Amino acid sequence: MKKLLLIISILVLVLVPIGCAGNVIQSTIEDALEGLRADYTIEVGGTAGLNFSGRYVVVTAAYDPDTYVAFSTDSSDVSGNVSKQYTVEDAISVGGMFQKLSVDGTLEVEILKGGVVVDSASTTEPFGAVLVTAVKE
Repeated sequence: MKKLLLIISILVLVLVPIGCAGNVIQSTIEDALEGLRADYTIEVGGTAGLNFSGRYVVVTAAYDPDTYVAFSTDSSDVSGNVSKQYTVEDAISVGGMFQKLSVDGTLEVEILKGGVVVDSASTTEPFGAVLVTAVKE
């Protein structure tokens, strides 16, 4: 994300003084953002029937004529029994925290991008929790 902000800052410093139209800046920023977006899948698994609760947060970004880039977040509270799957589209990044609601069993959480695991965590601790994050690089 820092790389994106650096690229946008450089583009603004170069393009604005030479009088480029706003459409060029907008197009450049939208192209950069498109290159950062990805679809992710969060898979919650582990011991069959294990009860869990959690929250995942999705960060998105879009062109804004006043600030050049407007970031927004959306969170979802989830719960149930494993195995569950949550799909996120066009995200800049995604992360989540999930907790076992029992003493026994294993909780396993993975974040996948295009079927490839980008982060994973597991716990066997009583009422244990895990944190997973993914940022497209």
